[in-house]
Amino acid sequence: MKLFNLFGFAFALTLVLSSCVGDEDTVLSPYTPTVVGTDFEVGLYDNDILAENDDLLEQAGWRNYAQTGSAKWRNQYYSGNSYAEFSSYQSGDAVNIGWLITPPINMDLHEGEKFDFDVSQSYVVNAANSLQVLISTNYNGTDVEGANWQPLSASIPGTSATYFEFQDSGVIDLSSYTGTIYIAFKVSGEGTSTTLLDGSYQLDNVRVYY
Repeated sequence: MKLFNLFGFAFALTLVLSSCVGDEDTVLSPYTPTVVGTDFEVGLYDNDILAENDDLLEQAGWRNYAQTGSAKWRNQYYSGNSYAEFSSYQSGDAVNIGWLITPPINMDLHEGEKFDFDVSQSYVVNAANSLQVLISTNYNGTDVEGANWQPLSASIPGTSATYFEFQDSGVIDLSSYTGTIYIAFKVSGEGTSTTLLDGSYQLDNVRVYY
């Protein structure tokens, strides 16, 4: 009786182990190393300002800069997802211009770097309320307006896009850059115009990878 139980246990263990290995039908997703990135999920709460005083973003080196007006990028949480948002809504400012800038990215450490993110808009009914994606090779980490910023070609939702429906920016090739770069998300809007005051942009899953 004991011999039968021992044989049965050994046979069952063999079946379990053989089912865990050698499965040629199992295909793992390719791993994509990330140089810089965030999904705005960790350590942030709804309506938090993504500012220099925020510990998480300070550690990561992100910069939240209000060039004109008082509005800044904020963390928002909806339907199980955290994301960054810039809105001029009820700011009371004639003009709002806000920047969210990545940490420094060393382009000499890897090859074939790429960049993408998810983006949506809400209540953007005028093209004057805009989101630009910019890159700088001479930003020093402090003087935002004194740096040279060049636009990157990305798919940004227009005025006819469905509100709060995230879309992919498309893959942006950064492989031609060397040295240290920064990438910025710059929003312009108005807090007093009836055609611009509600316009907002949402940002998620930002990543530079190779």
